[in-house]
Amino acid sequence: MTSTPVHTLVHIGPGNGSQLPEYEIMAPARLVLIEPLPTHANSLRRLAASQLNAQVWEQAISCRHNNQPATFIEFNLSEASSLHQPSGLLQLYPGIKTLRQHQVQTQTPAAMMATLNLPKSETHRLVVEANGEETAIMLELAQLGLLQQFKQVQLALPATPLYINEQPTEQLPQQLQDCHFELMQENTDDPDIHVQLWQFNQHSYQREQQQHKLTATIKEQEQHLAQLTAQLQQEQTRHVAASNNADALTSQVTDLKKRNAESDQKLTTLQQSLGEAEALQAQTQKEAAALKEQCKAAEQAQQAAQDQLNLLQQSLAEAQAQLVSSEDELTKYKNYFQNRKKQHEAAEQQIVELTQQLSSANEQINQLTTQLQQQQQQQAGSKLGELEQKMEQLFADQAEQLRQNTNALGQHVTKMHASSNRQWQATLAVQHSLSFGEQPLQFSDTSISPELAQHLITLVQNNNYDLIIEFGSGHSTSLLARALLSQNKRWQGNGQLALHNGEPQTQLMPSEHDLPKRVISFEHNKTFYQQTKQALQQQGLSQIVELVYAPLVDYSEQGSDYLFYDCKDKIKQLAQILAGREAHILVLVDGPSSTQEQESARYPALSHLLKNLAAHKLDIILDDYHRNGEQHIAEQWRSQLKARSLHFNEASLHCEKGALMLEINH
Repeated sequence: MTSTPVHTLVHIGPGNGSQLPEYEIMAPARLVLIEPLPTHANSLRRLAASQLNAQVWEQAISCRHNNQPATFIEFNLSEASSLHQPSGLLQLYPGIKTLRQHQVQTQTPAAMMATLNLPKSETHRLVVEANGEETAIMLELAQLGLLQQFKQVQLALPATPLYINEQPTEQLPQQLQDCHFELMQENTDDPDIHVQLWQFNQHSYQREQQQHKLTATIKEQEQHLAQLTAQLQQEQTRHVAASNNADALTSQVTDLKKRNAESDQKLTTLQQSLGEAEALQAQTQKEAAALKEQCKAAEQAQQAAQDQLNLLQQSLAEAQAQLVSSEDELTKYKNYFQNRKKQHEAAEQQIVELTQQLSSANEQINQLTTQLQQQQQQQAGSKLGELEQKMEQLFADQAEQLRQNTNALGQHVTKMHASSNRQWQATLAVQHSLSFGEQPLQFSDTSISPELAQHLITLVQNNNYDLIIEFGSGHSTSLLARALLSQNKRWQGNGQLALHNGEPQTQLMPSEHDLPKRVISFEHNKTFYQQTKQALQQQGLSQIVELVYAPLVDYSEQGSDYLFYDCKDKIKQLAQILAGREAHILVLVDGPSSTQEQESARYPALSHLLKNLAAHKLDIILDDYHRNGEQHIAEQWRSQLKARSLHFNEASLHCEKGALMLEINH
């Protein structure tokens, strides 16, 4: 059909190999024939044995079987065999019948492209004849951006749908044009099957890529301009703030200068007072020296008088005879001595007073000296530094006061919330006990939140789960069992639970071929295990829940070590019981508790499930999604699911502690 050299030619659904002679003429460097029907695959191996570059893959390309085995229907018209049941094919060929069914291996288009690993610099061609899957294959390759690896695509499209669940072909041409493919040829010789040849337009693709790059560059420049504008506004804001701070500092410096001038004036006054005090001290010292001289002279005079008195006393005996005649002279001497004594006492009193004045003057001098030193030290310090210290201290005091007020408010709100929660639960317990005669579930900081409990109840009531698995028991165990019992009453005609003598009984009796209980809960803490077991017995839920004591054991994966529940054998047993059917399973991951040393303690839960239950529909809920450790676990789970090519959807559940829900194989 074309003279362009082809490196790799991939043919999906070559049938009995009628096009192999044409491929020999084209001489591709590599020929890949993908055929699910065993008889055709064996025939293709014999026909292509002479071509060293030919490969035959005995499998089907399917977008909905997730690389798992599927049923392939072989009709008496072998080229019409398909993974789908016929619809319009019955009108086109009324005599068509099913000969047999085969279990064939399937591969998604993405997995097929990964296995092909086409060289980017070569020209490759794709031929699709996949009865009922052709439109789905092309759409998935286009949406994943993998179709551009082929420069030529040949399609065999039915004029009307021939199979059940076959996707309509109306949107396919527009999708191919969006991927820069142009319709080069269309063969309508067969009115029921049209053969189209599409060619990849490299120039159109490059123009679009250049336009995307230009658009991205413009967006980056706009973002950069917005950042520069924001920075300019911030600088302007800072400049205004700096100007305001400068004005405030200028005002403060002016006040400081005024205070310095006042301090200088006071210092001058104190220096003058100090000079006067020093002059007074000098005058006082002079007077004290004069008084000392006078006292010394008086003492000398007194000594001389004493000496003379002694002489008189000595001569008294001699003068007694002359006493009567010298009485007037003696009285005169006595008066003289009395006057001198008075003068001496007055001089001593004056000396005491001057000494007190001198002590008072010394104290005043010391006080003035201390004041002078303090003033000098204050002037020597940095006034601006004092101002900055005062401002920093003021800001620190305000920040501390704000922090204390915030903490006090937070503690008050927390206490109010805890008190309200306790009173609300107590009121609910009283009302529930009076109305129904049973104790309601109690929620705490370590149990699931009421919002998550509501999500779980809704899931159980809206889905007929075959099995519920719980990692970490507690109030959630009773909640799931009660929800399942309530759901059974709604699905009484089709459910698997019934009541017998007031006790919930499972119609699935314990055996090696079926499920012993509908809820499987793993618990590693012996105390919590006994508490949950007793609560289930008191509430009459033991027939619904199988509580498994599973201590934490060492578990290693990809070079990392974990401590996780000893649950491998139990999950393997469940997988054996569920073998041969596609079960719908709800999984709650609420344990084990994360620690600072091991934030990813719950990571192994998905690995245990996928090793044995990967073929079933899984609804997995990860509690405490507000924590960094659980968010890191979710990232690892996404990578693990993508590595296994398992389809999944995810949603965040709005609740107090956060929760993430993964829907796998839906």
